[in-house]
Amino acid sequence: MREAIDRVIDANEMERLPSVLEGAGMPEVHYAVKKISRMRGEDEPLLSMAEKLAVSKQGQSRHVACGLIGEGYLQDPEKAVDLLYDLINDPDWTVRESAGNACGRALRDDFPGMSEVLRKWRSDESDNVRRAVLIAVMKAAQSRTPGWGEPLLKLIEPLVADRAKVVRRNLGPFALGSAMLNHYPSITFEYLVKWSTTTDEQILWNVAMAFSASAGPPLVKRALIVLRKLSLDERRYVWRAVAAAMWKLGRKKPEVVRPELSRWLEDDRRVHVAREALRFL
Repeated sequence: MREAIDRVIDANEMERLPSVLEGAGMPEVHYAVKKISRMRGEDEPLLSMAEKLAVSKQGQSRHVACGLIGEGYLQDPEKAVDLLYDLINDPDWTVRESAGNACGRALRDDFPGMSEVLRKWRSDESDNVRRAVLIAVMKAAQSRTPGWGEPLLKLIEPLVADRAKVVRRNLGPFALGSAMLNHYPSITFEYLVKWSTTTDEQILWNVAMAFSASAGPPLVKRALIVLRKLSLDERRYVWRAVAAAMWKLGRKKPEVVRPELSRWLEDDRRVHVAREALRFL
């Protein structure tokens, strides 16, 4: 397939690209993006090619459009943002994912400018657009750029109480746990402690679920300070999130978590949380 992609791009027969990409996997999509950026970007602006591919009925072509927008964002940020907004609401969830990743690439390339766009998107009526803010933050966090930790957390902060399914599923366990707590542990832990003082059950759910991610075990002793408090919440939505965090932490750090759960079994206020966690240990 890559030879066919090469032939189409080298011959500048871009109208044939959708048929060549039919059935392609993401490695081939990424290959096409890099090839176009390297070979055709000087002849035609990347965003112009992205605009044509973005309206294709074929999903792989729209994936390529997302990649080209990420590569060519700085050519025309305003146009790039308009294209991304539509692709973020694409019917195909995998295209939405690619568009979110392109937002992350844009955020890394233009942190002040794209941050301003994402701040506006946090209040958008579309759940997918609000979710894209989280995907962009996760992508940008991978750079571990010094000084970005707190600004990225502030981008997330207004969404911590968002109850939309696609937002909350990506927030606590992934944006906070897998990304921010992993790449910026100190400042993220400070924010988690701050958010743990609220009474909003969605915020508390996100705090607990952040510790269920892969970045939780190295911070297990500090995490328990927060989880002990949250385990006293009587709302099922909250305490079950605590139980989930405890059993996931317990699988990696049993020598720390099991004694803690044993103490909870003797505590009438926490016994139900301990029993739920121990079901999976």
